[in-house]
Amino acid sequence: MEIDMTFTLPQLPYALDALAPHVSKE
Repeated sequence: MEIDMTFTLPQLPYALDALAPHVSKE
């Protein structure tokens, strides 16, 4: 899991940007 977190860390902003419009709509 630790490796997964480290790999997702740099991709966090990307995932947030992709979900931002969906979460902002709510």
